[in-house]
Amino acid sequence: MVGSLSGGVMLQFDFFQWLAGIPDWIYGIIQWFYLLVSGIFYWIWGIIEWLWATIFLPANFFFLFRAVLFPGLIFVVLALIWAVWFTRKLWGRIQDRRGPVHLGKYGGLQLFADAIKLISKETIIPDKAKRWMFRFLPGLLLLIVLLPFAFIPWDTVSAVNGGWAIADLSVSLVLVFAFLTAVPVISLLAGWVSGSKYTLIGGFRAANNQFAAEIPMIISTIGAVFLARSLSLFDIAMAQTNVWFAILLPINLVTFLVAAIASVGIFPFDAPVADSEIIFGWRTEYTGVYFTLTYFAEFAEQMLYSALIVALFLGGPNGLPFLPGPVNFIIKFLIVFFFFVLVSSSFQRLRQDQIVRYCWKYLLPLAMLNIIIIMLAVVYLPGLILPLLGVG
Repeated sequence: MVGSLSGGVMLQFDFFQWLAGIPDWIYGIIQWFYLLVSGIFYWIWGIIEWLWATIFLPANFFFLFRAVLFPGLIFVVLALIWAVWFTRKLWGRIQDRRGPVHLGKYGGLQLFADAIKLISKETIIPDKAKRWMFRFLPGLLLLIVLLPFAFIPWDTVSAVNGGWAIADLSVSLVLVFAFLTAVPVISLLAGWVSGSKYTLIGGFRAANNQFAAEIPMIISTIGAVFLARSLSLFDIAMAQTNVWFAILLPINLVTFLVAAIASVGIFPFDAPVADSEIIFGWRTEYTGVYFTLTYFAEFAEQMLYSALIVALFLGGPNGLPFLPGPVNFIIKFLIVFFFFVLVSSSFQRLRQDQIVRYCWKYLLPLAMLNIIIIMLAVVYLPGLILPLLGVG
């Protein structure tokens, strides 16, 4: 009821009308609370269903198992740790030393001690460095080197059919080289953003190594692509069921190995990090965890090239019939990595002009020569070559 008092307006409160509206108000509160709880419940249930479909369904779970455990990230990291230990032990034997011996059996824990020491060291960033790029590039370098392992054909069964491989693409070889081409670019950028003349010189030397070695390396793979009639690493490996391409393309095997060593930038092609000339090249200013990332990236690249040699020339997972495909692949990978380290520890350092001259004057013609020979053999000796390739 509305009335006036002294020229004002007075509102009369109807208690019974307010009391009659309480049930509707309580019902609205309960309904709102119900909708809130049910919305949260269905949201959580949707996440559970998504996780079940993504992780726990057999096909997806097996893919995640391959990507994370074997032959994925954890396997590659463990293999990387082994590669560092094996390289140091082999270098020690070649140089009439014992290598790591103090921590663990045969010095197997030395790398963990070194990693803890490096990670605990202070991270020093030069005043003239571009800070965010200086911090970002080492991790990016390691990531780019690790990603191509997803395309390595570890098994005779393709990834689509549930084999021990992460991904099988029709142009996987092209993607691998696309990733590897970015490595010297990152090295050059790391040398530039460090703000030092030594790092910049080292970055240019890393780019020069790639410039010298990349063309002979890619041409060395043309013969395998030609014989397999595919750019898929899995198809190239499976085309070697009857005969390994190392028998048909022995020169390309050697030229690829030498070009790979030059691309990584280790002895005798270690001019980008020549300690007696430019301190430690493009890595000079990196300390602590950032240096550790670049150090692991170098060994990961050696492992990747060793795996590529197995897939391109040594039959991939094809081998002893009583052994599983991944075991065959790993055995050949260990042998190739042994030769990789052996070659890199047996020669003196080459100058930059010598690297370019040797790669372009010798590796490039030899790589093309082997391709020409196998093409002529396919044309003029089809009865000998084509049955080996499984072509009628």
